[in-house]
Amino acid sequence: MRVLIVVDMQKDFCYPDGALFAGEHVKEIFKPLSDFIRAARNESIPVIFTQDWHRPDDREFRIWPPHCVMGTEGAEVIDELNPQNEDYFIRKRRYSAFYGTDLDLVLRELNCDVVIISGVLTNICVLHTAVDAASRGYDTVLLKDCTVALNDYDFEYAVKHMENILNTKILESKSLKF
Repeated sequence: MRVLIVVDMQKDFCYPDGALFAGEHVKEIFKPLSDFIRAARNESIPVIFTQDWHRPDDREFRIWPPHCVMGTEGAEVIDELNPQNEDYFIRKRRYSAFYGTDLDLVLRELNCDVVIISGVLTNICVLHTAVDAASRGYDTVLLKDCTVALNDYDFEYAVKHMENILNTKILESKSLKF
């Protein structure tokens, strides 16, 4: 079974007034990702949204400015992706969606063997989630047109790392056949 993981597509990262806005280029992935989510649901592929979800005093704020504080508007998934009640939501405090969460349990209960990964940021939470997925034996697919980094270098580095080190399949969303 394949499962779609949408990493951290939250208002604090994706909207200009967000606490840690990734940049105007993040908007380029809204439509292809929204279209892919709709297609995945039509094919009964489970959709899992991860959410950065921090306490107000989180130690990560020594690295990054405060963002995605639990219960705030900025921590919510962006409206353009139309999250549904039947979707899964994994709240996380670190880069990897596996660290300290029940993501692996959810994937195993779904009999998942392939994770399709999308979201932000390619070289941070997307990459760390892909590493942990591969380390747990899942085959990984990255939707290249449904992920962004802060800059081109970070994006290309992360994509090449996933492809060459994790054996991640790098695909455009429209080329993935269900």
